[in-house]
Amino acid sequence: MRHKSLMAIPLGRAIPVLGVPALMPFFARAQQKTPAFQVDPVDYYGSRFLASVIIFGIALVLYSLIRYRGRASGPLAWGLLIVGVGLVPAASSALGTVLVLERSEKVQFCESCHLTMQRYVDDLRDPKSHSLAAVHFQNRYIPDDQCYACHTSYGLFGTVEAKKEGMIDVYKYYTRTFKIPVKLRHPYPNNDCLKCHAEAAKWLAQHGDFKEQIFSGDLPCMACHADKNPPHTLKY
Repeated sequence: MRHKSLMAIPLGRAIPVLGVPALMPFFARAQQKTPAFQVDPVDYYGSRFLASVIIFGIALVLYSLIRYRGRASGPLAWGLLIVGVGLVPAASSALGTVLVLERSEKVQFCESCHLTMQRYVDDLRDPKSHSLAAVHFQNRYIPDDQCYACHTSYGLFGTVEAKKEGMIDVYKYYTRTFKIPVKLRHPYPNNDCLKCHAEAAKWLAQHGDFKEQIFSGDLPCMACHADKNPPHTLKY
């Protein structure tokens, strides 16, 4: 299952004014416990800037309602209306969407789908596990966003495909139409391993004699690695 999931928010009348995407990042933040040295400055300051924009928008709308009682009676009233109901929601929605897409790449975000992904994340963090996921995560072969890094193909198209399939997963999760255990929609492609391992000195020493078969996909990576290091070791 390729990840990424979202949530809903009860803000009454503020939702039509500010837009749901702008408020989503605040729900993901509660699940993140990232060490200070790993904090992404764009995420850190972006979320605070977004909060300021939202508060400014609410204050502007309330001031306009109180001052002009909902009537656009002059240039200033029209200006406040355009900024409060048009520009601020558009800016907050755009920035909120970007922050949500960035946070959807975090392991904690995958873990938030407890019914389907919790076992996979537990295996990821299990010091006794010898699965490929655990080995890569615990040795920090991938510095961060480990789920996303391994389950997303290279380049812009890979990102778009991951987001698209992530939205399908979100739909199945909230409509309870998924099946346990979760299975990949397609066989895991060698390219998703090779984007990191190909041409590395250690990899060449062990795979050089048959690398063309691996590059072509005729020899799946898991044909050799599945027995000793399965992708995940799940407990049901």
